Amino acid sequence: MNFIKRLFDWMLAIGLLLLVGRIATAIFLFLDIPFTTFFKDYSLISVTILIIGLVGQQVMKDKS
Repeated sequence: MNFIKRLFDWMLAIGLLLLVGRIATAIFLFLDIPFTTFFKDYSLISVTILIIGLVGQQVMKDKS
């Protein structure tokens, strides 16, 4: 059970990091500054990781 909680914690952290990357990419693209498109290309995957991490943390919190 502890492993699953840690997994969801890591998924949330990675999802938040990717969210910050997507926001930075959007700002740079808006300002016409060349920047990597890594975060734009994988936005669906990063949103999925973030949502799974959030839902998983909430489920684990309710079971405790």
